[in-house]
Amino acid sequence: MTRGEFMDQVLAPLGRLTAEERKDVRRELEEHVEDRMEALLDMGWDEALAETRCLEAMGDPAEIGREMARQYPGRWWLWLGRAAVVLTVVVCIQALLGVGVLFNAWDGLVVRTLRPQIASMLDEVEAEELVDLRMDIGNDVLRVVRVSVGEAEGRHVAEIAMCAYDRLPFGIVAHDCGNWITVERRESEAHIHGGPASRSYGAECWQMYAFPASGDRSVTLTYSRYGETVSMEVPLPEQGGAV
Repeated sequence: MTRGEFMDQVLAPLGRLTAEERKDVRRELEEHVEDRMEALLDMGWDEALAETRCLEAMGDPAEIGREMARQYPGRWWLWLGRAAVVLTVVVCIQALLGVGVLFNAWDGLVVRTLRPQIASMLDEVEAEELVDLRMDIGNDVLRVVRVSVGEAEGRHVAEIAMCAYDRLPFGIVAHDCGNWITVERRESEAHIHGGPASRSYGAECWQMYAFPASGDRSVTLTYSRYGETVSMEVPLPEQGGAV
């Protein structure tokens, strides 16, 4: 299924949208696909294959469209654009005043206390372990929630799913904090790639990848910025120790 066909199936149940509203929804979906593709393209995936994999990970387009239709029936869509503008203004004002972003508080609460859902991008998962490992990074907290090993384009890959949130409730997480985190194997440097899974003022979630060698039982996350360097060892699932 092409990206255009996917978008058309999502939009099909939303028959009451205006042309402009339909364009806005399609643009939001396109941006979501591009965000998911970024990590795979960084890993060297072919663009067409990365797009196909990301569309599959998003789920059934018809079901997505039906769910959107249930959430925004009738004329509610006519007010959605105006509400989005008002919300954006409020968020900007709150951020400038240092009050925190109230409307993103739920994202921060989820990654702080619950287990966020971060889809795996592996072609085949050989072993997976849910963990709860945390490390202070600057004014934020890094939380590792899942470690998986499996196959991606024929290579043995370790995938680390993680999130970051501000230490203070309702605080604003640092933008692109994942750019300051590297992953190393126990014995030598690994090939690392990553990309955002979700991002808001309240929290940021993403995956990072390493290619472990035979015998590796763990990888090490290292945050280094503004003269601060901290590390955390992340065990690999038991079946992931050998290639």
